[in-house]
Amino acid sequence: MSLHIQILRNYYENRVMPLNFEYHEEAKTVDIEFADRSVVRYYDIAPTVAFLDSRNPARARDFFNYLESMRLHNLACPITGNCDCRIDLKAEVVLEATRELPEPETRPLLVSQQSGVHT
Repeated sequence: MSLHIQILRNYYENRVMPLNFEYHEEAKTVDIEFADRSVVRYYDIAPTVAFLDSRNPARARDFFNYLESMRLHNLACPITGNCDCRIDLKAEVVLEATRELPEPETRPLLVSQQSGVHT
């Protein structure tokens, strides 16, 4: 499985969000740190993409939309977010994940009510 597909699956299945975006203008690269503390470097990134604007409150969503827009679908693909079509973007892992993320609570209010916290 490609690095990009793995990042998208981590987002869709575990909500591993990007935290920090560090753009290197001369090299046209961006280092993205994710919630699990992994760092991925992307190459040939234009300085005008929306997720590089630090004032953008939807940076994470714009980053994942950018990854999806770089996907090269084949003719047999149903063109859904779950396909394994290649993403045409050069990237490398700079730092492997060093933090285990907790399991998300699917219904935290209900759980807290049942345990007597919010009664």
